[in-house]
Amino acid sequence: MTNFDVHLDDSSIKDFWRDGFVVLHDVINPNLVLSMEEPIKRAVADSSTDLSELGSIIAPTSTLSDPNVPSSECSGRFVAGTDHWINDRDFADFACKSVIPQIVAQILQSDSVWLYEDSVLVKEPKTAEETVFHQDLSYFHVSGEQICTVWVPLDFSSPDTGAIRFVRGSHKDLTSYRPNWFVSDEPLPNTEGERVPQIPSKAVAAPTLSPGDLTIHHARTLHGASANRSTDQSRRAISIRYCGDDARYHIREGAPLKPHHETVSNGDILTHEHCPKVWPRT
Repeated sequence: MTNFDVHLDDSSIKDFWRDGFVVLHDVINPNLVLSMEEPIKRAVADSSTDLSELGSIIAPTSTLSDPNVPSSECSGRFVAGTDHWINDRDFADFACKSVIPQIVAQILQSDSVWLYEDSVLVKEPKTAEETVFHQDLSYFHVSGEQICTVWVPLDFSSPDTGAIRFVRGSHKDLTSYRPNWFVSDEPLPNTEGERVPQIPSKAVAAPTLSPGDLTIHHARTLHGASANRSTDQSRRAISIRYCGDDARYHIREGAPLKPHHETVSNGDILTHEHCPKVWPRT
């Protein structure tokens, strides 16, 4: 895999730990990012990639959004899936062998990095659903401070086309929030914690991104994404979740389990083959 090393300055690391997220421009080869177009097409077309209870959300916008919006203006779909790396070599190489694990190790200030999962997130043109604010940690069966999500766009991403957005500083709030259904603030059944509160607009940051850019956010950072109001541009992204040195398995009531979680116990280190070590490379 063609790549290059990235060495971040201290300001990027400080931004992450202060704000709960960091925006990094021009840190990954755009050609490498765009090489994932065909793998994403495969993932969207192949229902066998749905490996979790929340692995696939494919719904016409008109069934979920404002009924007062004409269907001709909201005909797109929001498509999501997880754990594509397990059965697709291209996704595995992107998550494990690209420059991304090296970047994550620097941001987390961790000697080692483990892959937790990857995800494909596609908002077609005219997709009116917003991804509601949520906290990744509430879906993860791990605990620790060195846990993050990387968001890599394949398209120009702005508030008009479905940009990811963050609640600045929300990672410092130790409240456990219930996981929701992404396009609805309704919590998943049988989950524990508080409902995600209403977020004031002044607390929200929505960066503009292009291929070659990425964001990294802490697992406690509240975040979501806007609708894709474009009439002709998809918003495709790959999201990858990583864990650092202090991460340990922590089974959360009601959150969707992966098959290998049946074989681990609370407090175990992440040594399972479905949670592989990706940094340093051996």
